[in-house]
Amino acid sequence: MLILISKEIKYFFLTPVGYFVLGTFWTFNTLLFISIDNDLNLFQSKFIDFNEFFTLMPLMLIFLVPTIVMRSFSEEIQLGTIDIIVSKPISDLTIIWSKFFGCLFILIICILPTFFYIIYAYQFSILEDENDFQLIIGSYFGLLALGSNFTGISLPISIIFKNQINVLIASTFLCFCQYYLFTQLSDLSNSDFLYNLILNSGSQEHYLNFVNGVISTNDIGYFFGLNILFIGITLYFFNKSRYN
Repeated sequence: MLILISKEIKYFFLTPVGYFVLGTFWTFNTLLFISIDNDLNLFQSKFIDFNEFFTLMPLMLIFLVPTIVMRSFSEEIQLGTIDIIVSKPISDLTIIWSKFFGCLFILIICILPTFFYIIYAYQFSILEDENDFQLIIGSYFGLLALGSNFTGISLPISIIFKNQINVLIASTFLCFCQYYLFTQLSDLSNSDFLYNLILNSGSQEHYLNFVNGVISTNDIGYFFGLNILFIGITLYFFNKSRYN
């Protein structure tokens, strides 16, 4: 599995698209949170509200994660290199998990620099609560969990569509719906039971619990269970593509 994971990471950095994705993401974050004078600038005030940063980051991941994942299976299937991989004594599930963890590691590389300038801003801020640093760490765990779900959503799309642009569009749309749609739909319910059921079906409520420092086994189980579900869906479409 480690060989396949390293192959996924290595191939990402061998293509100009990989550096374009990283450069664009880092530049946008630096301009928005550090350089340009705006309400989200981390150095605009001594009293820093990190919640604004972590509230906006999911929207960025909705575009970032599908960009990372879009070529995972689609390009391999299109070039025929997937046939070489499946001919090896490796299970289909191992191949899928390798793609998943490879993309997740790339996502960590993308997010990592934001952690350093958040910590840098933390050193020069006056915090209203001494537990803010723990909230920052918890929020990053939530961000990683959310990114893993977006990765899981995008993987089967990379098999269904052979064109990477189609994969990008479809994955971005589904990630957007997974994060925002359930919250909007829950507001339409007149029943408390349906409201909570619909609200907790989406990832936004569980992610915001991490950001607010309220981390429960339900939130962890939600992200973990959803990843298992998406891996199962990916396995189904992967097997289907092999025999069609």
